[in-house]
Amino acid sequence: MPRARSDSNRPGSMRMHPADARAYWMASKIPSDQFLLYCFDAGPDDLDAEVVRLLERSTGIEVLRTHIADATAGLDYPRWTAADPCTEAITVHRKSNTWAECLHAISSSFDRQVDPRLSVWHLHLYPNIIDAPGGTQPALVAVLQLSHAAADGALAAQTARDLFGTHRLPPAPRSDRRSTAAEVTSTMVAALALPLRVALMVRGGLRARRDALRLEHATASGEIPSRPNSRALTALDVPPTGRTSIRTIVLPKAALQSSDTTITVFVMTAISIALQRFLDDSSDLAAEVTLAREVRGDARNNFGNVGVGLFTAEPNIRTRMQLISKDLAARRARANHPLSDAARVSQDEVEAHVPAFLAEWGVAQFDPAATPPTVTGNTVVSSVSRGAADLTLCGGSVRFTAGFPALSPAMSLTHGVHGIGNTVTIGITSNSAAVPDPDSYEALLRNALDQVRTSSI
Repeated sequence: MPRARSDSNRPGSMRMHPADARAYWMASKIPSDQFLLYCFDAGPDDLDAEVVRLLERSTGIEVLRTHIADATAGLDYPRWTAADPCTEAITVHRKSNTWAECLHAISSSFDRQVDPRLSVWHLHLYPNIIDAPGGTQPALVAVLQLSHAAADGALAAQTARDLFGTHRLPPAPRSDRRSTAAEVTSTMVAALALPLRVALMVRGGLRARRDALRLEHATASGEIPSRPNSRALTALDVPPTGRTSIRTIVLPKAALQSSDTTITVFVMTAISIALQRFLDDSSDLAAEVTLAREVRGDARNNFGNVGVGLFTAEPNIRTRMQLISKDLAARRARANHPLSDAARVSQDEVEAHVPAFLAEWGVAQFDPAATPPTVTGNTVVSSVSRGAADLTLCGGSVRFTAGFPALSPAMSLTHGVHGIGNTVTIGITSNSAAVPDPDSYEALLRNALDQVRTSSI
């Protein structure tokens, strides 16, 4: 389930956490909007009236009722400010009638990222999809597009739950818009505080260095698991310069469960088989797996990525699954160790005092065209439970949900594992630069899932 957020009804203008500001700035280098797909049975309610209801409901959801305001001359971090209700935040796409057409339309929208200075979200509705998975009747597909600066995967799932749920939302707080004079004053205060921030940054850097050394010593002594090895580039680790496609594999949760391990590891084992066959190679492959972290103050992005081995050299599938499970557990153990947590906290404190213009300049130096010598993982696996299947749209019940982790300059194939109720969907995002035939890769992964299921009996 998504993590609970305290103080989720905050009014007024608030300085962005540095982690969220980096996500905002980095989006200009690497498109990172999240696309949360929810497929509903086509219900009896009027769609136009439902659009009005959703717009009204969005005003009670904190993530959706704010936008980003840049600070003058980069003297301070951008701020979350109250946004006017955006009547253009919902688009009904009536040209797509088949599931394949719907997926094509969704992948085409990846190129149109939201501008979070205007709105952090956009909702795409695809009515009357005649052959969507999970039912024999037409479906209504909703895709919530959300700036990654506004939410990580867990918060995004909670935001969608608030939008499509029937529970009562807290009343929207009174809009506490800051005057221009207040904004100017805030910027001046930030400028005057610059010497103090630099001093605190230097002092915090000493503490961060101390905590980093403690972590290194504990790693060297074997007290905590070591860092994962980087992996060599493969044919998958190329820039997504071609056509981007998405595919989905919708299955009952029971089809992905094993007494030995979790659904995430089950799917990762299948991915290891599919990649091995796709690349026709038993190289030392790894997956970059997203791990949730404890909420840090006002940060909306609380996660980290770790490299987990796929052990493609191990021929026994059951043994391979156990190896993947053990390696993932080691990554979690390291990430959650008190020494790792202390190192992150002290690093966060340093970053909190880095002058905004310097932090933005650092992001600007990133070259998305540069090819790294190695990678943390050869593909991405992001796994999120989106809770109970109690969401509705237009009076129709939710069938399944899916997600599609963004591609990056060194990653042209990613996987999302998203569950709701008793259904799990594997979302595949690929680019023709690495995967010329996405249907063939989908077939490989389906066959691999069957193979893992057979080995688990």
